[in-house]
Amino acid sequence: MKNIFFISIILCLVSCKKNPESNDQLGEVRIEVTGDSKAKSHFEKGLLLLHSFEYEDAREAFREAQDIDPEMPMAYWGEAMTYNHSLWSEQDFDEAIAVLERLNAFDFEDNCSELEKDLISSVMILYKPKTDKVDRDVAYSEYLENLVEKYPNNHEVAAFYALSLLGSVPEGRDDEIYGKGAVIAQGILKENPNHPGALHYIIHSHDDPGHATMALDAAHAYAKVAPDASHALHMPSHIFVAMGMWDNVIASNIDSYQASVDRMVRKNLDNDARGYHAFHWLEYGYLQKNQVEQAKKLVREMKNFTEEKPSIRARVHMVFLKGTYLVETNEWNSEIAQIPVDISDLNISIRSQYHFLEGMKAYINTKSKQLDSIIGTMENDLNRESFIVAQGSAKLCSGVSREEANQTDLIESKIRLNQLKGLRADLDSDPVAAEEHFLKSIELEKSISYSYGPPHIQKPTRELYADWLMGQNRFKEAEAEYKQALISAPKKRSLLNGILKAEQSL
Repeated sequence: MKNIFFISIILCLVSCKKNPESNDQLGEVRIEVTGDSKAKSHFEKGLLLLHSFEYEDAREAFREAQDIDPEMPMAYWGEAMTYNHSLWSEQDFDEAIAVLERLNAFDFEDNCSELEKDLISSVMILYKPKTDKVDRDVAYSEYLENLVEKYPNNHEVAAFYALSLLGSVPEGRDDEIYGKGAVIAQGILKENPNHPGALHYIIHSHDDPGHATMALDAAHAYAKVAPDASHALHMPSHIFVAMGMWDNVIASNIDSYQASVDRMVRKNLDNDARGYHAFHWLEYGYLQKNQVEQAKKLVREMKNFTEEKPSIRARVHMVFLKGTYLVETNEWNSEIAQIPVDISDLNISIRSQYHFLEGMKAYINTKSKQLDSIIGTMENDLNRESFIVAQGSAKLCSGVSREEANQTDLIESKIRLNQLKGLRADLDSDPVAAEEHFLKSIELEKSISYSYGPPHIQKPTRELYADWLMGQNRFKEAEAEYKQALISAPKKRSLLNGILKAEQSL
């Protein structure tokens, strides 16, 4: 009887390799799951999309697998995984718990392999009730580390362990941990060069100027391996920005944004389905190539999209595109500078970005009282949010969203506040106080990790300080600051121009 039961389980196992019947090009995974063979292609598609962070479409695929086979355990595992966006500071705890409750409604342990039981146990850790979110992330990663030892040849266990390492860093970057994740992902690629997760996680592990060359091959490969995933088309630009490869940045994000629009039309979705993230990076690429009119067109389009649907996501990106355009062009009295954005319910870091832009306008137009008012607003906002973060840092049985402030958000807000205080002192012709604020801002900026892509501090303080030094006729010091800033922003147009002007002024 035991032998008959064992044989029946083996017959139910489905080997998920590249599906020849699917028209989607999303990469290749190799894993065996228990369930109805007709559900196999949907599970595979969901898994591939999950590795490319196409969470909504992955969820849809996993649910389709559940519809075909309501007792396919891994389809519920997959859906629960779509609610955890570890690298985006997002987790929908309640929705994931609801999925796991549906899984627990039937005796899934009698209908799955030991590997499947272990993977389901891992997701239970990820959403363990009455535990802090950071603690859950670390425990989840440690559990997967044990699974890697137990299943040393399983690519999916290894891939999710690599991702969990990146997700175990609550804020910023940790080069040692990121490097460990990259090594694991590289090991997968040696056996399966078309694994979308391995390519994806290598890029995330190395998307800073100091390591970007180590992921250049993965960047070139990922978009070819998974061209039907919009995010896979965008991800190579993480490496291209870090290396100053502006033509590649533009090409990647044109493709990624267009893929998002195609999906929006195909699924009859609203503007929030647009790839605003790629749209912003495309604008940054255009500006680095001095293609100002193309960048301006994107900002105007973003304004229209935001007016049509003023969602949080749209308004956040409106601040991004407006700010990037103004900082890179210095058109502080242009039509773009006058675009209003409702920031009342946005993260404090986004609010401070918007206030910084308004403060720069006031500084350029020597409106001291207006600048004082903006600085006062930022100080009050920072004090209030600092209290909230201090009181509510533990995330027990709750989701996480980008609108909630963390310590990095507070530091970024302090950086922008000190930048404006330095400019305010400059209006008072107080170079000592101005320089003090700029240097304090630089130290704060050094305390946070490199932000990949268009800089989060849209006017990086070293560059702002160098511009100010130029105005003080301290050209040699300005040149040194521009060159130092260039280390974190290779081939950035404004820095190269600054160096040239400083050299010509000596």
